[in-house]
Amino acid sequence: MSINVNSLNPIVVNINSNDTTVNLFQNFDDPFTTGKVANFDLRENSIGAGEINIVLFDQPGQGAPITVNNFIKYANDGDYINTIIHRSIANFIIQGGGFTVNNLRVGNVPADAPIVNEFSPNRSNTRGTIAMAKLGNNPNSATNQWFFNLGNNASNLDNQNGGFTVFGQVLPGNNLTTIDAIASLPVVNGSNINAAFTDLPVNIFNVDVNNIQINEDDDFVRFEDIFINNLPELTFTVENNTNPNLVSARIDENGRLKLNYFNNIQGVADITVKATNLLGESTTDTLRVSVVNNPSLPSGNLNTSFNRFQNKNLPGTYLFASEIESRNIRASFPNFVEEGVAFQVSETPDDGLIVFNRFQNKNLPGTYLYAGEKESQGIRQNFPNFVEEGIAFYAYGGDANKGVDFYRFQNTQQPGTYIFVGEQERQNILANFPNFVEEGVAFEVRV
Repeated sequence: MSINVNSLNPIVVNINSNDTTVNLFQNFDDPFTTGKVANFDLRENSIGAGEINIVLFDQPGQGAPITVNNFIKYANDGDYINTIIHRSIANFIIQGGGFTVNNLRVGNVPADAPIVNEFSPNRSNTRGTIAMAKLGNNPNSATNQWFFNLGNNASNLDNQNGGFTVFGQVLPGNNLTTIDAIASLPVVNGSNINAAFTDLPVNIFNVDVNNIQINEDDDFVRFEDIFINNLPELTFTVENNTNPNLVSARIDENGRLKLNYFNNIQGVADITVKATNLLGESTTDTLRVSVVNNPSLPSGNLNTSFNRFQNKNLPGTYLFASEIESRNIRASFPNFVEEGVAFQVSETPDDGLIVFNRFQNKNLPGTYLYAGEKESQGIRQNFPNFVEEGIAFYAYGGDANKGVDFYRFQNTQQPGTYIFVGEQERQNILANFPNFVEEGVAFEVRV
């Protein structure tokens, strides 16, 4: 696995500036997960640690979102309550998800429709991973059953039946110990109970190992339930600050870097930040902070880059997105073509900044308008075809004279569609594209 890094942009602020907030999730990303974790809670808590926690690889692109969503649906529907590990093969796998036991009655977990296979060599069947089981000679047959890899099964399972889709991995700590503890339990032929139970592990804490008989529910390796939790996909720490007398740096509870500048001091500081994912892997990047005496600089937290995408299904229409949203657009919306960084704004309120909301024109899906709060009120009241999607960013108003002007044009060939551009592109539009009508300065940003 890996952590992607979009290098931290240098920050230049005036002496005695307000604090700066940097959303580090714009710069660091675990491309496999959004932070979803599954907790497998064993009824017998003496087996290993009594639970298994895994990170789910749900992020589009590198992850297996269809497979994860399928697994989560079974869990949220309560289908995995009282499920058992019904198959244990030494040094290979332990398998579950297909059968329940309650009052010694064996039930089948109801199967939803099969899902498409999402195997990737970047998610290999190595020790500690979880993958979907499926029917032989049918890659797209996975439903409810899954298995944990006890060893490195890549050479086998990555290369048969379309490859077996890995959709998660055990977290560090005692989770692998619990899997190994299950694998070490006695195995019996329980085919008299169910034909699938030829390699059935039994609970050593509840049976006589010298005379194994299955007389009650707790003789099985049984899960009370499987729960889904949401955790931050990354945690951050400040590893180094070369000039703590200039600026203090800390990570807040939302994973944002907070920079506080000391009064009447100029200089440069390099702030090194470490990002760590749920599997314990980490990487670092360094942010250069310069505090200068230059009244012409814009103040405020204009340090979040927004990228511009053109909707190729509707040429001349655009979407502006933060790096976090951009990752999803790149992975899931090929009709939006990335054109690069458009400007820098803020994701948090700050002195002098105003909020800009995003509206989508439902008459032309995939086209967007960005408006300040005053204009937003008029849109909400008078233009029901524009659907509000929430706060887009914070920037200076068009008459603040504190940043770089960005102008708004409406495309008269497609009324209700807009483009927002800087001065150079503005001049090109005015000279060559008469169908775009200038409506004035929309907001001021940093470029």
